[in-house]
Order: sequence, then C-alpha cells, then structure tokens
Amino acid sequence: MRPDTTTRRVRHLLLAAIAVLLCTSGLVAANASPASAAPKPAKVKGVKLKKPHVDGTTASFKVKWKRAARATSYKVQWRTPGGKPHKERTRKTTMTIKKLAQGTDYCVKVRAYNGKRKGKWSKTRCRTTATLPPVQPVWVEAQQVQGATVTLTFRWNEIAGATSYDFDYVKGQQPIQGHKNKKRVQVAAVGSGTAAVTIGGFEPRATYCFQVRPSGPKGVGAFGTAGCKYTEPTDRVGGPIQVNMMTWNVCANVCDGWAVREPLIKQRITQIQPDAVAIQEGPNVGYDGMEPLPGYVRACKAGDGNGAEWRNQTLFVRTAKYSVVNGTARGIRFPGYTHGGCWVEVIDNAAGANSRHLVLTSVHLAPPKDASDTERYSETYQFLEAIKAAYAGAPPQIVLTGDYNSTRNSSWDAPRELLNGAGYDDAFDVAERYNTLPYINSWNAWRNPAPQSWRWGEHVDRVFVTPGAKVTSWQMESPFAGSQQLSDHSPVRVTVLMP
Repeated sequence: MRPDTTTRRVRHLLLAAIAVLLCTSGLVAANASPASAAPKPAKVKGVKLKKPHVDGTTASFKVKWKRAARATSYKVQWRTPGGKPHKERTRKTTMTIKKLAQGTDYCVKVRAYNGKRKGKWSKTRCRTTATLPPVQPVWVEAQQVQGATVTLTFRWNEIAGATSYDFDYVKGQQPIQGHKNKKRVQVAAVGSGTAAVTIGGFEPRATYCFQVRPSGPKGVGAFGTAGCKYTEPTDRVGGPIQVNMMTWNVCANVCDGWAVREPLIKQRITQIQPDAVAIQEGPNVGYDGMEPLPGYVRACKAGDGNGAEWRNQTLFVRTAKYSVVNGTARGIRFPGYTHGGCWVEVIDNAAGANSRHLVLTSVHLAPPKDASDTERYSETYQFLEAIKAAYAGAPPQIVLTGDYNSTRNSSWDAPRELLNGAGYDDAFDVAERYNTLPYINSWNAWRNPAPQSWRWGEHVDRVFVTPGAKVTSWQMESPFAGSQQLSDHSPVRVTVLMP
C-alpha cells in the first residue's frame, strides 16, 4: 500500500509560495528605495565648443561632450568672465547656446545628473564668439543722370570675415526691412578696404534709403544704420560759367584763439584758392585782420548799405576771377540777432564766360538755440526778397552761400524747403561727385575726427544753386594746422557750372 503524499505535497507548495512572496517583497523594497540611494553619475569629460556662428546682431556656438556613466541628464552653465551664470538642462550630449554677444569671451562647463544625484562639474572651456559687425556708414560717392533716370554709386567700408553683402534699398524714408517694394543687390567682397556697387534706374528728384549687411562663412550679420539720398534732377545741365564757391564759419568772436587762428585761416584760404569764400562769424572791426588776403578783395559785408561796420558776415572774391560791380554791395541784419548776410554783383573774367554777371552771397541764419525753424524760414525769405528788391525782382543768377543752421536731419529743414520752392537746390543734394566723405559733419565741434551723421550727413554750411546749374563736385576742406582744427566749422566747397 503506497503512503498518502497529499499532505507532503501541499506543504511543499506552501513553502514555494512563501519563497516567491519573499522574493517579490524584496524586489519591491529595492525598487522603492530613495533616489538618494542611486549612484552618482561620472564627471563629464571631453567638453568642446564648436561651430561659432553669427545670427544678425547676436552669436552662437555648439557645446559637445562625452556621455557620462550613469547620467540621465546634464546641466550646461555659461558665463562671461565675472558675469552672471546662465544654466540650461538637457538629456542630450550637445547644446547650441544662442543669443550671445558677438566678439565676447564665454566660459562653459557641464555636469551630469542621475535623477537628483549630480556629478562633478567638467573642466571649464572658453572661447570667443564670432563677429560680423554691421555695415555703417554707407554713402553715395557719385550720381549721374542717365537719360530719364539717375545712376548712383554707393560705397562702404568692408567687414572682416565678410565674403558678400546684401544691399537693400527702397524709395522713400520708410523702414527698409519688411517693405513690400524693397530691392536687393548682392555684392561680392573685394578685400580692398571698401566695397562699392553702381545701380541705375533711380527716379530723379526722389529720396531713396539704403542699408547693407555682411555675410560670410560664420553666418549673416545685421543691417547697419540706413543712409538716405535725394537724387539729382535731370534738368540741371549746366553751362559755360564755372564757380568754385566756398563757405566757412570761422567763429572769430565767440571762439577762443582768434589772434592765432586768423593768419592760419587766411593761409588756408590762399592754399585752397576758391573763386569766392563766404565768411560767417567773421571778426568785429576792432580786430579784423582778414585784409589783406593775397589774391582776394572783400566784396561785401553785412553792414553794407546800412552805414554800419557789421563784418560778421562777409565775402571775399578772387581778383583774377571776378571784378566787383561798384555800388552793388548790400547787406541786412535779421531783427533781434547779430546774424544776417550780404551780397554783391560780380563779373566773371574767365575766358568763355563772356563777362557774365553773377550775384554771390554770404548769409548766417539764427541757430536752433535762439530761433525756431519757422524763424529760419522767415530769415531765408527776408534775405532772398532783399536781393530781389535790389534788382527790381530780376537779379542775375544768384549763388546762395552760408551757414543755414539747418539740415535734412532737422525737424523741419525750413530754409531748404523755401529755396527748393523757388527753384534752388542744395549743392550737397545734386552734386555729381563727393570728393570727401559726405557723412562727416561740416560742424566739427573742434574735434578731429569730426562728428558723423550716417543717415543724411549733417551740413549746416551750404551752397544753394539756381535752376539749370550743374554741381560737378562737393567737398569739405580740412581746416587743419597740423592736426588742429582752425574753427568749429569745416569749409565746404562746391564746383558749379552755371548756364
């Protein structure tokens, strides 16, 4: 008879079940252990900063590192030396850090995490971000009428690292980027210090604004400050009478050092040899040593016709070029100011000029600190009407020269608008060539280099020319004695062909 094994079998099954339960409870206990019991991740190694890139006004680079043992995530920290740290977490072993300053040193380190357990920081790695500075200023070097349109030549200083440039422009003064009518020309870098592009098809008597950005192997830079240009009209064809006219505010009475500056100013005038030079803020009669000025004669002063010795606005003409018509020197002083102007009729003695008569002027309008744009509009009107009255409304051709204390950057360029309405154009607007950098201000503030205005240029010292006259060149003459400025204004000189 076989023994009954049922009881023994049940006992074995119970023991096996108990063993399984014990194993299961051990696993659960192990899985339920706190995160702090997880092993620390290894220290991150092999940190590299790669692919420096330019993104408009900012820069970026890529951080790479080797995977650390037991790591589930990483924290990347970057900062400029001594700057505030910035941190970001990632599960990857790469990260691109963006919106960094260009041309700036950044230092980076990385640490690994396993849950909440963190490893040691990696070694710090540093590098300088890439740079592509904005292109500014951009200026017009020349303009030329081509049939019914105008061709402009633009120029700018090249940017290190750029292999090409995007030149964008629009008609009008609206923001260029995003404008529906924006046009773009791509220009290759030439490595010559300055880049240039000549573009045709501009409308005459219109305003265009333009800006440039650089591109290169490290990315695309930002657009610089926009410049603007008024295009010349097609009806300024010129003629046989050439006038080489200069205007210079010498600041004799307000600025220091006149006794030292005066002989140097006279020397500079005779070196340049303009046909005529309009002087503003000339010396008072008590210390006026401007005469003799070799080769020149004083043709008018603000006191002429008034029985006064007002000499602060005056005009000298070169005797080899002009003869002064006797009795034609006149002047006015604007009510409430020492400012005013004078004019005189001259005969051009040059061969081919056929003894043509001209009226040359020197005028100084009230400055912004003393008068409004409306007041300068009134003064311009008074001056022009006074000249017309002296000639019964029909004077010879006039060259209106002086310090207008107004520019296209003014809230209202009142003198220009009035004179434009009378058919006169600012020589700076319609010149065919700019022999010096047009964005350097004629009011130099006694600084060398002088202040700059990149949008329009800032030239309170202006020459306005009559209808039909062609301005072949515009330039500022450096009023230096060595490297010292001789006045707080630089002389502006233009060459005009009069019909």
